[in-house]
Amino acid sequence: MELTIYNEKREGLAAAAFSWLTEGIGKSADNGELRKLQQGLRVSKIGFSRMRDSLPARHRQGFWGSLSVSPRGTFDVVYNPYVRDALPWLMRCLNETPESASAQIGEFTEGGDVGNSTIRLSASFDDSLPSYVKLAYHIDEALLTNPATAHAEHARLLTTINWACQRFNVVFGHFSYAHSGGRTELERYLRGPARVPEHNTPHWRERLRGYSWLMVVSEDIARRIGGTDALNESGAFCSVSALPNGSLLLQATSLFHEYRNGRVEAVHHTMREVLIDGEFRQPASVPGQPSTHMVIFAV
Repeated sequence: MELTIYNEKREGLAAAAFSWLTEGIGKSADNGELRKLQQGLRVSKIGFSRMRDSLPARHRQGFWGSLSVSPRGTFDVVYNPYVRDALPWLMRCLNETPESASAQIGEFTEGGDVGNSTIRLSASFDDSLPSYVKLAYHIDEALLTNPATAHAEHARLLTTINWACQRFNVVFGHFSYAHSGGRTELERYLRGPARVPEHNTPHWRERLRGYSWLMVVSEDIARRIGGTDALNESGAFCSVSALPNGSLLLQATSLFHEYRNGRVEAVHHTMREVLIDGEFRQPASVPGQPSTHMVIFAV
């Protein structure tokens, strides 16, 4: 899930990114992961390859945490990124508007290695879009579809996104597969400028970059398609929530795996008049390619 935040002041964007990576991850870690992080500050200029070596073996159990800032020249790692000494470093890095920053939490393996992260939030900046920062919540699709984890992971995701939408000036939001590389599913299959997020982002008042299971549309867009009442009556969404800045947070189905076929068509039909225009690139019919079920190709 990626949220586009608009603010003409760069310090406002840095503050939003800082809050997302500190308070926001606290909203995500609702199972007490923050309390289980190993204590003590460990910093490595080399990065993840040295994380294990910088912590004594007796402490390599339970949860690890990290904060990282790119480009590599400002890359640091800490085991408990929420100790007091780490936060000034993070704020200083964000004030310099790096390419990206991320916060992650995961569990050590039985052998004491750093395992895959279970929680990951990130913020990205773009020199060509000086009035924007994009905040992302990363999640493995399997966690949303596995009956053993689906309920908790949906709750974690929606709690965090709702908090952010109440806190920040979110002017657009989309839920897309990581293979899109920051593009919406719609942008991924278009040709020319219409497929470039940097080209489409500033037009959030007039056009939607895409449509998805969970999305945010600006007040201007919402007004053009009839507002809250019309969207509720459309039957395309199970939830329509007004945000403090006038934007709307829209959710198509209660669970992500239900967003298929007719439900995708209903969302597309409701949003079709305000979507970006472009010629479709037909997806390659190669075995193992990511699913295209979130895009309607027939117009």
